[in-house]
Amino acid sequence: MSAAPDLYLSRRDAYADFLSATDEESSVCWRKADGQYTDPGAATAAQDAAYAVTRDAYNRILVEPVGPHKEALALVEQIRLLGRASKDDQDWVSLKKAREVFVDAARVCLKETLEG
Repeated sequence: MSAAPDLYLSRRDAYADFLSATDEESSVCWRKADGQYTDPGAATAAQDAAYAVTRDAYNRILVEPVGPHKEALALVEQIRLLGRASKDDQDWVSLKKAREVFVDAARVCLKETLEG
């Protein structure tokens, strides 16, 4: 029996976890820039917690020598820029584009996993 289905599911879950983590972290960046946290300490704590989840999810992708590493890193870099920008300067178009590029690359990798 081929290991491809198990590998596919493992990768799919890693990519989905990464997307969920980046979505949450970008939401934290938005709420911080929008002034929705009660104080700067609460904003920093929320951002640090979201960053830790994203970093963990990214590392799960990075340790395997195949897959959308570069695309994941580009998405992480866009989130870092978002987190440092004011509400008016946040570049959501670039973030969404980086997310789309990651999703497309992940789909290709998953397809190749099943075919290989």
